[in-house]
Amino acid sequence: MIRSELKKKAQKHLHGYYGNWSLLAIIPSVALFIYFFFIMILIQAPENTVNQSNQYQSWQDDYTTKSNRSNTEYQKGYDDGYFDGYDEGYDDGLYQEEDYDEDSYDGKNLDSISYKSNLSPVKNSARTVTYTQTTTVETRFSGFFAFLFGLLLLLVTILYRGMVQWAAIDNVEGRKFNLKSIFTTFIGENGKRTVSANLLVTLYVFLWSLLFMIPGVIKQLSYSMTNYLLKKDPELTPKEAMALSQALMQGYKLEYFIFSYSFVLWQFATFFSFGLASVYVIPYYGVSEVLFFDQIIAEKHHLFSQEKEAGFADF
Repeated sequence: MIRSELKKKAQKHLHGYYGNWSLLAIIPSVALFIYFFFIMILIQAPENTVNQSNQYQSWQDDYTTKSNRSNTEYQKGYDDGYFDGYDEGYDDGLYQEEDYDEDSYDGKNLDSISYKSNLSPVKNSARTVTYTQTTTVETRFSGFFAFLFGLLLLLVTILYRGMVQWAAIDNVEGRKFNLKSIFTTFIGENGKRTVSANLLVTLYVFLWSLLFMIPGVIKQLSYSMTNYLLKKDPELTPKEAMALSQALMQGYKLEYFIFSYSFVLWQFATFFSFGLASVYVIPYYGVSEVLFFDQIIAEKHHLFSQEKEAGFADF
């Protein structure tokens, strides 16, 4: 069955079930809102904290900031006052010298006497003392909180994908479902199997990604049917579901990769609509994916001969 036929069949299955998907599909929109809300809080937090850095600033800096005069006018007045006081003090000291001869300086302007001082005028500038350690408690707390929030968001995202697959299976098989029922079966009744399987998949994909990105992507495609198999067969353990998923995806990884990225424009629509388009995109993709997996099961039914002999009719 080609991709276009799968998508048309998915739309037929979704007819009359969008109400069941409503709360489950709106979760990404709420998650994006919470994410941006906390990002704004973390960005604005340093602006509202008291400056605890080890810097010295003169009281004149605050005065010049609040003054209506410009910095250039303030500097000019400061320099003029400094040089006037310097010239008066120099003239007084010159006239009081013991070897001063009035005739030798008669008719001469004292200001014209060439005298260069090694002293430089005092500039009205802030004195900054920088120390190596300037970290504040607020910065450390914000970083730690952002790290915990990122881990929590990653865990929720991983489990949410599994819940979507379980809801899509119920949709295809014609069973009524909602957010509460999916959460109860996925987390409450099968939490040990589902959480362990998803954490193992994430760990294995991460370790394979350390070799380069391509091995990680291949492993992600190989384990893509894990949640599907856990739903189909309640007796499967996490590692058994992962091993069976690898066997089923053998020869279908590239086709599944192309199938997944055929929804990339819908994913962009979800992002730029701040998750609002997810009400349509998530059910559409989830049901299409389950139909794709059903097709793999039908083509590899020989792998389940032992399960059928043992009494498992799920496949």
